[in-house]
Amino acid sequence: MASTDNQNSSVFKHFNWKTFVSGGIAGSVAKTLVAPIDRVKILKQVHSRHYDGFGIFESFYRIYQIEGFLALYKGNGAQMIRIFPYAALQFTSYETFKSLNKRIFKDKSGNVFNSLACGSLAGITAVSFTYPLDVIRSRLAFQFKGEHVYKGIVDAVIKIYSESKSIKSYYRGYLITVMGMVPYAGISFSSFEHIKKFVLKNNYKYLTHLGSHKSSTSETHIYYELTVVGKLLCGALTGIVAQTITYPLDVVRRHMQLSGMISEANTKMGIIDTFGYVYSKYGVVKGLYRGITLNYIRAVPMVSTSFCFYELSKKFFGLKTK
Repeated sequence: MASTDNQNSSVFKHFNWKTFVSGGIAGSVAKTLVAPIDRVKILKQVHSRHYDGFGIFESFYRIYQIEGFLALYKGNGAQMIRIFPYAALQFTSYETFKSLNKRIFKDKSGNVFNSLACGSLAGITAVSFTYPLDVIRSRLAFQFKGEHVYKGIVDAVIKIYSESKSIKSYYRGYLITVMGMVPYAGISFSSFEHIKKFVLKNNYKYLTHLGSHKSSTSETHIYYELTVVGKLLCGALTGIVAQTITYPLDVVRRHMQLSGMISEANTKMGIIDTFGYVYSKYGVVKGLYRGITLNYIRAVPMVSTSFCFYELSKKFFGLKTK
């Protein structure tokens, strides 16, 4: 996910409820749209015995046939509790780091390395506050009808804690998540900003149009902004690039999060051991990149929708989207 420019004089003005809510809405809509794909992706990544050997579309049909339509959204309740603050924090943090970057580096603030750093810091900030909810959501989504380990969110919280009798149970795979978040969030935010600038600079037909914004002094500013199609296209390209680079880290993270459900022997494995385990047992294509096709199908609508709803929400609240 990425964001657009907010020209505010103070870095702290980025922390307002309009930016926060806009980010939360964008994340919630995007994640709900792809929730069924996320469920299948998790099951495929960690080789669930109930769906191993089935193709992507076969898995969708099998879930629907055996567990029912709502099973495609299993774990989405926990996901929504997590994703609203996660997306809100990520977008708001990015706006803040970007503003701080401009104040410190001035003319040099627009280079690739600076934008990568701002995106990475925003991702780390968001994931650090919401990671336990991602673990809970993954456990709930991994369950199969008739073999439920957890009765719901509260039961999952209690049982996950009992695994090590400490908060560490909620942060299994956290380090690998942060390692994946640094390049993913950095590439996502940076790519979107640069792709957007390129499109706006060339003023491509159907991708840009004239927009307006009223400042605090009631002055109306006219500028070119992305159309809905432009937002979708820029977001789609951004999502594909970022997913390709960081996907293996996501696979390793899922194995670590679900280690207690897959095999007791895997619960003590660290990042390197888990990476080696997945590679040696399944290889690159069927292991580290298992489910990548599904992730592409997921990334395009999710990232694109996220960009659209963030900027549309900002515009609704009277914030600048240039």
